Amino acid sequence: RSGILFAGGNDKEVRIWDITAEMCIEEIAVASMGGVTCLSHDGIAGNIFAVGNVNGSVRVMDRRLSARTGVVANWREHSPSKVCNVSMLAGQAEVVSASENGDVKYWDLRHAESAFTLSDTHPDQQLEYMVAHERAPIILTASSAAVKIWNRRGTNIGAVSANRNGTLNTTSYMKTLAGYGTARLQQPVRVAAAALHGYLPIALMVSDDGQISYIQPTKSGARPSNMTISSRSSSVYI
Repeated sequence: RSGILFAGGNDKEVRIWDITAEMCIEEIAVASMGGVTCLSHDGIAGNIFAVGNVNGSVRVMDRRLSARTGVVANWREHSPSKVCNVSMLAGQAEVVSASENGDVKYWDLRHAESAFTLSDTHPDQQLEYMVAHERAPIILTASSAAVKIWNRRGTNIGAVSANRNGTLNTTSYMKTLAGYGTARLQQPVRVAAAALHGYLPIALMVSDDGQISYIQPTKSGARPSNMTISSRSSSVYI
């Protein structure tokens, strides 16, 4: 929507690309943070962006200012666990971040401490992925064994988890959001990326083996669809 792309990695720099011109238009050093693990921007003009790093810190920056003065917020409550995902909610002073130890934190840009923490979302499992819904007060978290949906009160309103047969069962997510039944997905492997539809009760997940799992409700029950892509994907949009 903003026409720009943010990218970062182990070189401790955030590069901003003009998608239309296909060129890098800005480089911002974040050397004090360590390697960049995740990025998100405000979804409007792309001037405000959030950065997560390997050392557990989450930093919000304003690219209209210099790297020294452009730090809007700097939170370290995830440390020393690596931040695996961060989401800025468009048009709001709110950031959601998640670390590998299973903690999900809600932040308000006006405060130095987290507003709410959802702890141990995947007991005995490493949190692999988190995505916050753009409009609804829900988030999706994923480990190698389960995908869960949470509300803002920290209640698990649904899950897709591995069973003894090696399949995945969806239960209360579809029932809660759509009033329909259950479904099964094949091959429970690590979720590399996931997305929630902006308006409909639809989830899309990509696993490390290249399989895309697409779930939507029907009148006869939640319907899963699967397709396979040729290589590993690290992002997905719906």
